[in-house]
Amino acid sequence: MIVHQSSRKESNCETMATDDFISNLPDEVLATIISGLPAIEAIRTTILSKRLKDVWRNVSRLDFDPKGVKKLFPAPNRRRSTVPVIQFGSNVCHDEGDDIDDTDPREEISRVVKNIDNVLLSHERNLMSCRIVHLSNSYRSGDVEKWIKYLTSEKKVQELAFLCDDFQHEFYPVSLYGWGLNLPSGIFSCRTLQSLEFTNYGIRFHRPFHHCHNLKTLKLYYCDIRTETLEAIVSSCDFMEHLSVCSSTSSLKQVRIFSQTVKTVELESLDLEGIYLSTQSLGALVLHSMKFPAKSLVIHAPNLRVFTATRKPITKNPYNFTRPSKQTKIAEILEYCTHLLTPVNYKASDPMEDPNLFKNLRELTIDLDLNDRREMLILCIVLQRCLSLHQLEINIEESRSEIEEATRDYSSVNNRLPYPETKLWEKRGCATVLHSH
Repeated sequence: MIVHQSSRKESNCETMATDDFISNLPDEVLATIISGLPAIEAIRTTILSKRLKDVWRNVSRLDFDPKGVKKLFPAPNRRRSTVPVIQFGSNVCHDEGDDIDDTDPREEISRVVKNIDNVLLSHERNLMSCRIVHLSNSYRSGDVEKWIKYLTSEKKVQELAFLCDDFQHEFYPVSLYGWGLNLPSGIFSCRTLQSLEFTNYGIRFHRPFHHCHNLKTLKLYYCDIRTETLEAIVSSCDFMEHLSVCSSTSSLKQVRIFSQTVKTVELESLDLEGIYLSTQSLGALVLHSMKFPAKSLVIHAPNLRVFTATRKPITKNPYNFTRPSKQTKIAEILEYCTHLLTPVNYKASDPMEDPNLFKNLRELTIDLDLNDRREMLILCIVLQRCLSLHQLEINIEESRSEIEEATRDYSSVNNRLPYPETKLWEKRGCATVLHSH
């Protein structure tokens, strides 16, 4: 009997070992799985089995990131290595054991970028998204313009992202920003294109964005752009819904948005002279690591539902434009958003000003020092203005030891609370405010 059970188990194991579940999956499922890989890895799947030989040609996403090649190179103190290498547009693959010379990574990255054309031509279906990380010579040679035209006309791409990266931080720190985006007028006026992202570019003109009637999302990271250019781009995109601007140069003096379609605005690590937003459709405003005069923040957004203001950057900022010590305090932003510093009989001369920006707010995320009396009072008034608040998130910047030291003797020192931390909400009456809504 025992022998029979053992034989059955061995038989089941052999059956499971011989079954190839991956090969039995439909082509659409396999293509969806491989779509999540970088383009290099997606093409490498062709050597795994005959079933996967041409699956990559039908993926919905292509991510050409030359930085992925860096892991193929040995450490600086090694001259030769045994690592697998694959070349775009071919079936050439070096197995482990093949020696390759350690060459300049920039040359190898350029070689990979040159094969993007082969991959795009070999790909057989429309693309949902495509991301290309390239060197500056790809822009000078006209490759970027060629890729954009092919992807928008032939591949009907919906999401497009470009990053100009010469690895300047690692090899040669020449400049902070990439090359100017001097492209033909209306090159992005594709019916299917809905999202654009640019990193390390100098955007000098708004002509490429003419007639972008279907573009809904625009993300600009580490781009050199002027106030007038950004304003003209937003005006050219009739149905833009999401705008993100992160770490621009001093050329961007102000952010001015006058639109009836923009729903989300994200600003991060910007040193500005003012922010002016007037849009009935704005539902979410996010401010991270910003530096600007709080009194120059003018917002007319009666349908604002989400407001986030923090002093900690979300994306990695290699240029460190705004250190925390120089950033605008969140408490000051709240003061001007709620008009706490304006006289009682004050009449707004600017029709954009809203006396109660937070009346329809549902989510509030802020950085505050709850042991600072002034900031606590500001929070209480803000909560009274939030008539529909559902979610409140407060990020406390101070460490636990600092709080305990400040409230140890219950004395008011440096504007600290004159009572134990445990009674903070009771003493300031915030519990009543929270429960009443």
